[in-house]
Amino acid sequence: MVKIKPVMWYMPRAITYLVLILFVLVAVMPLLWMWFAAFRITDPANPDPFALPKGFTAGNLVKAWSTGKMNSYMMNSILVAVPRVFAVLLLASLAGFAFGKLRWKYRDLIFTAILVGMMIPVQAMLIPIYYNLNRFGLVNTRFALILPYFGMAMPFSCFMMRAFYRDLPNELIDSASMDGCSKFRTWLHIMAPLTKPALISLLIFEFMWSWNDYLLPVIMIYSDRLRTMPLGLNYFRGEYNADQALIAAGVTICTLPIIIVYMTFQRSFIAGITAGAVKG
Repeated sequence: MVKIKPVMWYMPRAITYLVLILFVLVAVMPLLWMWFAAFRITDPANPDPFALPKGFTAGNLVKAWSTGKMNSYMMNSILVAVPRVFAVLLLASLAGFAFGKLRWKYRDLIFTAILVGMMIPVQAMLIPIYYNLNRFGLVNTRFALILPYFGMAMPFSCFMMRAFYRDLPNELIDSASMDGCSKFRTWLHIMAPLTKPALISLLIFEFMWSWNDYLLPVIMIYSDRLRTMPLGLNYFRGEYNADQALIAAGVTICTLPIIIVYMTFQRSFIAGITAGAVKG
């Protein structure tokens, strides 16, 4: 005999799905409006960005890419983001292995001192960073956007990688030591490959933060040829008005690399985020 579940059994699940759908709509609506504004034909008689469009066109994206010099700004962002992310992943993986698996004097004390950096606001560090970079003649160079980021990104990166390394079995290090592997070779050939999900998750986080960084470039860079994508969006703002369609098109172009990186590493990102959440 087939049992029919009461209607009340479905109500909590339906309410849960309804709440989740509402949260998805709240998260997606800004993106949909941005894409809607980027492709709409601007009506000079009705500049309201929320008004119904007269039609859609890709001309705003083409104009933002060429006239707005987004191609130059994107290249600058790539030249800044790639070294940033690569160096942070390398240093964080080495530090995570050292703090999570190796035993040495003052290990926990130094790790605690590094974590203190997570409690210091970035705004509080900008003035000393600026004066130090200016002393070495690095202001208004790409190095001014790359070098400070290593220190600002390391507290979170070390914390994340240390937590992942601590979940790996110590027997792997013992077996490698018995086979004559040095600590560096043990990290390079055995431990680091096992942390791929965590490295992919950290890569997405660091790339997103580096790509969207506005505060550090706006202070360190004053030459147009070195502007990154977030700074380049100011090109579409006039003294008294702003072209909403071109700004939306520029933001759309600016978000494409982040979406591509996330979609490429989506599976590994989810695995890295959920690693350690469920213990067998």
